[in-house]
Amino acid sequence: MSAAPGTPGTDDGLPEGAAAGGGASAVVLVGFMGSGKSEVGRLVAGELGLPFIDTDALVEAEAGPIATIFARDGERVFRDIERRVVLATLAALPSRAAVVALGGGAVSDGDVRAALRAAPCVAWLTAPVAALWERVRRAAACSGGGRPLARDEASFRALYDERLPLYREAATFEVVNDGRRPPADVAASIAQCVRKARVQTPRVPEGGPTSPRPEGAG
Repeated sequence: MSAAPGTPGTDDGLPEGAAAGGGASAVVLVGFMGSGKSEVGRLVAGELGLPFIDTDALVEAEAGPIATIFARDGERVFRDIERRVVLATLAALPSRAAVVALGGGAVSDGDVRAALRAAPCVAWLTAPVAALWERVRRAAACSGGGRPLARDEASFRALYDERLPLYREAATFEVVNDGRRPPADVAASIAQCVRKARVQTPRVPEGGPTSPRPEGAG
């Protein structure tokens, strides 16, 4: 069954409405903190034989650890850097296919969402918010640090609710990564989706024309 217009297909295997085609396609991964974009993205890149780009890693290479940027300069400065890095990365995709993982909050910027409309494949990694919080909490305990926007569960859940419609707007399909399947299986599903959706022209929404994993802001 096809997804309703403007709604991403849901995937436990394949996206709804995938179109056949040919040639290497870029794929962009979006999703909330703890959804596994960096881990799954690297595996997708291996499946497709494409480079992997983590925009949080690019931000850190330019400006230092994300937690330090938040503490020193505030979220607004971080978002300005992130916006510039993400837009430059997305602008390069038509000439250099890659698998790109965006930071969890990148979709909050309207220009980023507009740029994502030109990407043929935008995979939204999802999981129940309780599972996402537990992953982020465990990661913080292991690293001795934490994400600047994941200080308490109540604010984490509120931010999750705020961003849900933005992920839904940006995505071409949804892939569940709730821990019931290993990351390699999730990545294989995304790679299969991309192979089946070799779109030759940019998608148009209804109504209109390998570095260390950083501790992202979210």
